[in-house]
Amino acid sequence: MARRLLLFAAATFAALALACSDRAPSNADAGTAGPRHAALQWSNCGGRAECATLEVPLDWDAPAGETIDIAVIRYPARKPDQRIGVLMANPGGPGGSAIDFLRAWQSILAPEIRDRFDLVAFDPRGVGESTPVLCHDRLQQLVAVDPDPDTEAEWQEAERVSKAFADDCAAAAGRLLPHVGTKNVARDMDALREALGEEQLTYVGYSYGTTLGAVYADLFPQRVRAFVLDGGTDQSLDYETVAVTQMVGFERALQAYLDDCAARRCMLARDGNPRTAIDRVLAAAEQAPIPAPGADRPAGPGEVQLGIISALYSTATWNQLTQALVRALAGDGTGLVQLTDQYLLRNPDGSYPNLIEANYAVNSVDSVCPKDPRAYRAMADRFAAIAPTFGRSAATSGLVCAYWAAPPDPLGVPRAAGSAPILVIATTNDPATPYEWGKALSEQLENGVLVTYRGNGHTIYAQGNACVDAVVNAYLLNLAVPSAGTTCGDGPPPPGQAAASQASPPTEAATPSPAARLATPTPPAAADPPAEGDTAGSGEPATWGYWVAGLLLLATAVAFAGIGIAQARRGRPPGP
Repeated sequence: MARRLLLFAAATFAALALACSDRAPSNADAGTAGPRHAALQWSNCGGRAECATLEVPLDWDAPAGETIDIAVIRYPARKPDQRIGVLMANPGGPGGSAIDFLRAWQSILAPEIRDRFDLVAFDPRGVGESTPVLCHDRLQQLVAVDPDPDTEAEWQEAERVSKAFADDCAAAAGRLLPHVGTKNVARDMDALREALGEEQLTYVGYSYGTTLGAVYADLFPQRVRAFVLDGGTDQSLDYETVAVTQMVGFERALQAYLDDCAARRCMLARDGNPRTAIDRVLAAAEQAPIPAPGADRPAGPGEVQLGIISALYSTATWNQLTQALVRALAGDGTGLVQLTDQYLLRNPDGSYPNLIEANYAVNSVDSVCPKDPRAYRAMADRFAAIAPTFGRSAATSGLVCAYWAAPPDPLGVPRAAGSAPILVIATTNDPATPYEWGKALSEQLENGVLVTYRGNGHTIYAQGNACVDAVVNAYLLNLAVPSAGTTCGDGPPPPGQAAASQASPPTEAATPSPAARLATPTPPAAADPPAEGDTAGSGEPATWGYWVAGLLLLATAVAFAGIGIAQARRGRPPGP
């Protein structure tokens, strides 16, 4: 799941979205009974896209009561006579707009996928065009909170702002907040399946989208035709473990960036150790916000940490991070503020979507967090010993949950007993959803199948890796299940393992990947042109499409990946 944007600056990213803490023994106790749904009324909403609204109960335990609206988008199969069925998708978050995501994602999928599936997405309850949670008037104030408080006054300010944000949401959306958890979203998803007239679903979920997919499969295992869960989350972990393991993932990603920078002699390394340069920027912001003449506010500790974290989602943004840090060393924090705003999906008029409050709302229901604000101070010390750069922010970002009014309805470990095989993709150096999480998810699912991608960045399907795309497309189209141990990519090995000599090829059943015929997503534009000799690091496919957004809320990890795609739709350079 995602958790707070590392909001306190940093960690936003990650998305701890997992859920955390004390969990229910199963997701199945959410129940599956509900009203039957009438056929959807579709209308054109741009190009080949069709849009509709699905009415669902606010409270699935009281289906005859108040209702809310779920916004839906569809791209019909281009070859109806060869149509397989519906392929649903979710980009992560929680809080990412699946509608915005699908508008961009459908254009980069393999032609065969677009030909043979109706591509469908819906904004989950509380998000985007569906009945939303709206309470982000204090968002910039929340982001600006020092993620690494080291005085009583700084801790009190973090607690004050967090409480005010939570209170605003309780006042604005109190009736909705208890019902936005993933169990209810999964039930909405099944209501949509019914309204579409489908017996089974094909599904691709990224980051938090893997949580939604796993919970759905657990509740409705017989409705699974083929599910791909890319950037898996581990619902067995308690709150603190989720927060720490995700921050360790970002520490690994930061080290990969620094190693690449040093090897290429990037601008940040030309005067010495690039790690030292980053420490100087962090220290400068701690002393006083760094002026940002090209932005509407300076880069304080929150913007600096969040800007760094956002760029670690993809190797495509490493150059942008380098230039932002070099400018910050020269006294101009504009680039870091811009990275922060890209992550938050800020609009040209200065407004924001409801990504952050939706993220908090879902994670605060899906997981159980400490309700004593002082508990986060002790957590910060423990986290810093394990993840020195980002650990404290994983604790401070959880403070909003301490004040959240809605009661939790924690997720259980998904089993999906009796389902068809479910593909789980785990990237070895994924910062937002660490490799260990995806591996654990593949083992928790009764019929989970792990595909390992050796590389950097958050998620990988349909982002330029021919091997991954071949495996996934063969599975989606032909139900060809890859063999155990299937590995793609030649990047870093799984954590704790020695480097292997080479990756395994796709299974014999896999068809040649059409991904190579698709245009590779354009990397995000940097604030300034790259300096001579600065090229995109590592040569790996750009994972722009998902930013995903990781929000490090309180203790989960979201990784959401839809930010870049949503930004692309708005005509802005994609963010992390």
